[in-house]
Amino acid sequence: MMKGRGLATVIAVFSAFLLHAQNNRPMPTLDDLDREIAMSASYDKHFENEILKVKKQYKAARTKEERYKLSDKIFNLYTSYRIDSAIVYAEHKLQLAQQMNNKKYIDDSKLNLAYLMMKGGQLKDASDFVNSIQLQQLDPNLFFYYFSTRKTLYESLASAALTSGKRNYYNQIAKSCNDSLLAHSDKPDIWSRAEQYVNHHQDEQAKKILLDSYRKLDVGDRRMGFIAYALATLYGRQKNTEAEKQYLIAAAISDLRNSVKEYLALQQLAVILFDEGDTQRAYAYMDHALNDAIFCNARQRTIAMADVWPVILKSHERETTMRMIWLTLALVVITLLSIFLLVMIIYIRRKMAVLKVVRTQLSNTNKQLKESNQIKDEYITRFLAQCSTYIDKLDSYRKHIYRLFTAGKRTELLETLKSQDFVDRELETFYNSFDETFLGLFPDFVEKFNALLKPEEQIIPKQAGHLSTDLRIFALIRLGVTENELICSFLRCSKATVYAYRSRIRLKSLDPDSFDEQILQL
Repeated sequence: MMKGRGLATVIAVFSAFLLHAQNNRPMPTLDDLDREIAMSASYDKHFENEILKVKKQYKAARTKEERYKLSDKIFNLYTSYRIDSAIVYAEHKLQLAQQMNNKKYIDDSKLNLAYLMMKGGQLKDASDFVNSIQLQQLDPNLFFYYFSTRKTLYESLASAALTSGKRNYYNQIAKSCNDSLLAHSDKPDIWSRAEQYVNHHQDEQAKKILLDSYRKLDVGDRRMGFIAYALATLYGRQKNTEAEKQYLIAAAISDLRNSVKEYLALQQLAVILFDEGDTQRAYAYMDHALNDAIFCNARQRTIAMADVWPVILKSHERETTMRMIWLTLALVVITLLSIFLLVMIIYIRRKMAVLKVVRTQLSNTNKQLKESNQIKDEYITRFLAQCSTYIDKLDSYRKHIYRLFTAGKRTELLETLKSQDFVDRELETFYNSFDETFLGLFPDFVEKFNALLKPEEQIIPKQAGHLSTDLRIFALIRLGVTENELICSFLRCSKATVYAYRSRIRLKSLDPDSFDEQILQL
């Protein structure tokens, strides 16, 4: 925004702007301002493209008059964007004016340079330029510009004065300049009228005419920023902070949209927000304003912000530090929770693994129980049938012995009693029944058993559906009969024979150490 200290300065500097019609509009919010700040780079790019267009026109200009007017246009574009560049074109204007020996152009260029010197804090140079202008020879069209610039100069000197005497002296001269400004204006514009009301402590009257103008301007209009800032200053004097904030927001948005880098609204809004405790926005706004002031080389703005910026920065750093502490604590808690969760996952996985093993064991046990029940049912049935058959056979054998005895066939009786044929036949029948029953329960026993042996040592039964003696030994083991005494009793052979069979077959297996356990799993 253009340089000023209070409402009077703003009015004096920008009183040349006229107004355009516009109806009432909603007041912008802080969120609107945040979006405008985010878009400021695109606004600046568009603004610089406009400057480039005028510079191209300047290069194409043929006459000094054309170059002077285009230099003036470039100067006005740079005035609130880059002071260094504005000074270059103001000096160029002065050179062209002197070459053309145009008194009006020379004085206008000197006022341009005086204004820029004030922005840069070079009040002595600004005073030299203003005092070099002879009022008696000044073009009437420059009266307003001359007195407003002179008034701004003395207000700046008053602000920089170290003693109250000097401050009052410069303020009196500034008021005198304002009176002269009004005296030389046939039709005072809105800025002069508003300033006159303010000087006479008629703030409500000043506010009324400013509000009327504000309602007629679009938010993107450069003049909107001047009026909004003036209204914010008035509301600030009345301690109406909310209204002051609203108009500072409007002024700041106007500054951003028009690529103004030398302004007051945004940093003043930052101070208010800081006082209200909104440190995050205060820091963001002041940081943006400071960067713009440095970019523009507006030393007065930079110096003015130097007092409050360290306070906001320190508060922001303190809040940032606290946020980092809380973030660190949160990360520690999350890490601990993650470790705890990881430990729980590992613990649960281990428990699940154990549970899986238990389930597998239970499943195997259930399978074994089911198998045992099946074996039990099958063998009980066979046992009962076999016992009944043996009882019948014994009864027939008894009757046969009885008949031989009663018939007196002593020789035949002795031969019958001495003969093993009956026992051999019954053993063969018993083994055949055992083989049939076992293979009915474990039809693939022979194949699985041979799979445990070396290929060249596999046992092939001589007759399908029957087991050899060594296969019967391991069939009994599969049924859970592991004691050699029971096995030799079943097979009607000695313990040494059973042991020899088991040892010999074990040595022929692929894994002798776990051979017996593997048999139980067939």
